[in-house]
Amino acid sequence: MMPYQIAFEFDITRRIGWSDEELGDHIDDVFDRLRQADGVRSMDAEADLDSGRTHIVLRYMTFADDPERHARVLLGVAVRSCGGEHRGLLPFSEEARVKPERNQWSGLRVPSWNVRQVTFSIEPDTG
Repeated sequence: MMPYQIAFEFDITRRIGWSDEELGDHIDDVFDRLRQADGVRSMDAEADLDSGRTHIVLRYMTFADDPERHARVLLGVAVRSCGGEHRGLLPFSEEARVKPERNQWSGLRVPSWNVRQVTFSIEPDTG
């Protein structure tokens, strides 16, 4: 198993404004789900709750043939399982088929994770 690192930058938005701590609670829920994902070794995350700009650095291990896609899928599952949607995380043909798992929010309240930047690398051997 190889160690990898991927860094994401997102703008998290929704059609109606966030009230009180809703954005922070949603981001915390996604980060908690991501920390529980199989192969995730560690994670650094930072979010500006005023703008929705969010940075995530994920360190993980996998046997997958495409380790970058594996990380994107892990994050996509975490976002959708917490009621959000993502744009630019997966190829368009895949993204068009996936929807948030929670349907109790109206379309106006669905958080949208819009990819700004992704940087993938193999973690250097520190041993």
